[in-house]
Amino acid sequence: MYDSCPGHGIGTEEERVAWKQELTRNLPESQLKVLDVGCGTGAMGLLFAEMGHQVTGVDLSEGMMAKACEKAYVQKLSIDLIRGDAEHLLFNDGSFDVVVNRHLLWTLPHPDIALNEWKRVLKKGGVLLIIEGVWKDRSFPILAKRIVSDGMTRIFGRTHGGHYDKKLRRQLPYDGGVPKETMISDLKRAGFSDICVRDLMFIREMQKSQQPWYQRFAPARTYYILAATKQN
Repeated sequence: MYDSCPGHGIGTEEERVAWKQELTRNLPESQLKVLDVGCGTGAMGLLFAEMGHQVTGVDLSEGMMAKACEKAYVQKLSIDLIRGDAEHLLFNDGSFDVVVNRHLLWTLPHPDIALNEWKRVLKKGGVLLIIEGVWKDRSFPILAKRIVSDGMTRIFGRTHGGHYDKKLRRQLPYDGGVPKETMISDLKRAGFSDICVRDLMFIREMQKSQQPWYQRFAPARTYYILAATKQN
C-alpha cells in the first residue's frame, strides 16, 4: 500500500516534473552512477533511470523492491535492485556519483553510521541528496490537530506509520523527522561540504489534492531536499 499514500508514490505528472527538477539542480549533465538507498518501491531511483542514469537500488524489504521491479518493467526502465542494509553497504569505496534517499534517515537506528557509509561509497566530488522533513511537529496546536487527524485515519483509512512498533520507534534517534539544522550539523560532522538546502513544501501542496480531508487537516510544515558534496 506504500505507493497509495500521497507523499510516497508520485501521483501526478506535475509532481513528477517537479521531482526531476529538484533532483538534478546540483548535478552535472552527464550520465551518472546513482545509488538509491532505502529505495522502497523505487520512486526516486526510477526517476533517475528515466533521465538516463545508471541506477542501483538497495532496500531491506524484498516486498518493496518487488513493487519497484514491477514499476520498472511497466515503464521499460532499467534498475538494479539489491537487498541490503543502508547502514552497511556492500559496495566498494567510491562506487557512485550520486547517493540519494527519501524519507529514510529518520527510520535508521544509527544515522551517523549511515552518513559515513554513504560518504564512503561516493566518488570524490560525488553528491549526496537527502529528502527529509519533520513529520511530528511538537507544538501544541499542531500536535492537537495531529491527534485528531491520526484518529480519523484509524477510522477511515490506513497509514503505514501506524504499524511501526512503539518499542522499535524508541530506538530511532530521529523518530518524527529531522530538522534542517540538525541535518546540516550531522553532514558537517561527517565531513561533507558545499551543503545546500531547498524547501520542498510546494511539492507537499501538489500532493494535497490526492489526500483525504482528514490527512490534510494537520500537514507537515517542514519538508526539504539537501545536497552535500564529498570533497575527499
